[in-house]
Amino acid sequence: MIALALYLWASVAGAQELPAPVTAPFDGAGRPALGEVKVPPTATPVPDPARPYDEASYRGAEQLSLEPAYVQGVRDGLEKMYLRDYDGARKHFFKLDNQFPGTGIKPVANIVIWQAVMLENWDFRYDAEYRAVNAEAKAELTKAMSVPGHEGWEHFLMAGTLGIEAIHVVRQEKYLLALQIALDAMTHAGQAREAAPDFTDLLLADGMYNYWRTVVTEQSKLLPQFADKRAEGLEQMKVVEEEGIFLTAPARLSLSFSYVQEHDDRAALSELLENRRLYPDNIINLLVLGQVQSGMRRFDDALASYDHIREVDPTNERVLYWRAVTLIQSGRSPEALEPLTAYLASDYLEPWHRSWALYRLGTVHYRADRYVEAETAYREAIAIDGHKSAKAALERMLEAKKAGRIAY
Repeated sequence: MIALALYLWASVAGAQELPAPVTAPFDGAGRPALGEVKVPPTATPVPDPARPYDEASYRGAEQLSLEPAYVQGVRDGLEKMYLRDYDGARKHFFKLDNQFPGTGIKPVANIVIWQAVMLENWDFRYDAEYRAVNAEAKAELTKAMSVPGHEGWEHFLMAGTLGIEAIHVVRQEKYLLALQIALDAMTHAGQAREAAPDFTDLLLADGMYNYWRTVVTEQSKLLPQFADKRAEGLEQMKVVEEEGIFLTAPARLSLSFSYVQEHDDRAALSELLENRRLYPDNIINLLVLGQVQSGMRRFDDALASYDHIREVDPTNERVLYWRAVTLIQSGRSPEALEPLTAYLASDYLEPWHRSWALYRLGTVHYRADRYVEAETAYREAIAIDGHKSAKAALERMLEAKKAGRIAY
């Protein structure tokens, strides 16, 4: 499911401002006439004055029956998110929403931003803020869909909104609710496809579904088996990476997860490095990149990725945990004590964050022959949520003590 979080991309770079708001005319049905409004572009214009926007904006406008200026505005706002300019993205989408009222783009953008901030630390500290804008977005999109026109775009936004909500509740281990929400998202994705059959970005959902359905069903004896569509799914994701309108960067992230599943770390690394080239301060990409680099035993590269996260955002806490894990994996356990101690002192940690950090702390102590401290850390982790790895480590340590292999 994590690959669905692709809608949640972000990072920090010069915030371009939209020009002063333009009042959008409304058609007889009371909705903005997107085809009638001309908004100056925020991207650097190309030499041809007759086509001032990115070519992808014209393709997207044709596929979705939207005004190219609006598509360009959405693309520019997403770039700000991918560049981690959250404040600039909020201002940008606020102005775009004023220029094209009734499209629901402002609350949907706020959903993505709040989720991105939480994903950077893999926590739920802004749950209340997210739920408020999620309700606002669904209400605005429901109202927009009650009026004929722009169905492909509106159902696409609703599918994304519900998909993000499904991921959120999955992370909270509310699996049945997540399944219900995900099915609703799939319904809207199907309606978007009916209204805009040539919309390239819909292939990302198809590709993820085809790939991960095969992976999940092959790993479970309880689920019905389907034809192996992993190759087809990868190809669909690649199309979005090369030709997508809004989701080229998320497609690369999705492909990287899939390549890791395929044990093709080099291909995963290539996708992540390309995203880093384009969005060097994107913390979500850097966190995944560091883990892939560690898996390839490129420990110095992984530590460099994590160090850059701390340069971008010195308050990021999750990177302390992954830095410690990399140090442990690289045989530098004593150095992991400092980031683990700092991580456990964080102002906000989910219970499972704390239990995993305590388990890693126990490992550091055990390797340094500090068995009393190791046992304490393991027991604290077990007390939080019955941490299985900590329990197994404690049982091994106690057995070694009983057998006389260690003494404390």
